[in-house]
Amino acid sequence: MPNITLKLFASLAKFSPENIAGEIKQIPLLENDTINSLVDRVNLGDKNLHLVILNGVYINKEDRPTRRLSDGDVLAMWPPIVGG
Repeated sequence: MPNITLKLFASLAKFSPENIAGEIKQIPLLENDTINSLVDRVNLGDKNLHLVILNGVYINKEDRPTRRLSDGDVLAMWPPIVGG
């Protein structure tokens, strides 16, 4: 079965499957999965995703609903971060 690697950082980690906290987690990839469909499937759909990186490349918010995922992809996500 095809998989992607999902990495969640900062406050997103507490909402992640098995509380992965930025550690590498393999997520099964469904046929025609997009970034947004995977986000919904792992219960992050209502979280504010600020920075989304797919295989080292930033993905604009407008492109996430249609950007399909492939076996072996690495998807990393961060919420907005405030601090100084």
